[in-house]
Amino acid sequence: MQVIKRLIIGFAGTALLASCGAGGEDQGTEYAPNMYHSVAYEPYSQITDKDAGRWLTSIDYKLDSAETNFSNHAEHYNSNSLNPSRMNMRMPAPNTVSRNKNGYLPYRLGKDSLQFAASSLVSPLDTANNKAFLADGKILYETYCDHCHGAKGEGDGKVADKYAGVANLKGDAIKGVSEGHIFHVITMGKGLMQPHGSQIRVEDRWKIARYVKALQGAK
Repeated sequence: MQVIKRLIIGFAGTALLASCGAGGEDQGTEYAPNMYHSVAYEPYSQITDKDAGRWLTSIDYKLDSAETNFSNHAEHYNSNSLNPSRMNMRMPAPNTVSRNKNGYLPYRLGKDSLQFAASSLVSPLDTANNKAFLADGKILYETYCDHCHGAKGEGDGKVADKYAGVANLKGDAIKGVSEGHIFHVITMGKGLMQPHGSQIRVEDRWKIARYVKALQGAK
């Protein structure tokens, strides 16, 4: 009897360990797999099979033919029956250029256009709300710039301790530059500084430029 029990325990243990093995497309047995396998949201993709990704969830959905109830689908389904072509986002109209909510167009100048940007770009931020813009710019500067350029813009941030060449924003070489110059450098990068255009919104880049000018003592 003891031998049989040991054999049963041994087989059960072997089966349990085997179920945990993973390789290739087989991820083995997982607890709450939807916590490990996140589904990237692709706005222009259409997975129309409402049962796709069923293996990711333990929820027992009741599928129906109607597509108005968006809760009746598995993890991978991402179509929207209310839009043409079942997309979650509509394609922009042909030959149009997107603007943000403030009406700003995408920034088209290349990295080598600094001289043109410095002399031609004018901040769209009005002066009536300058105090509010400077307050926002200070927060944004402390978030994105402080670690390199330092709290006062003197090129003494923590990153500057490790990498030589961080710009002193109060130095003679930079103190007289325009807001357009600063905006372009934030957007496209320069020297050690990498581009931040994909990380910081257009209006926020202008707010940082305004705050940097305030650090430099501009009125």
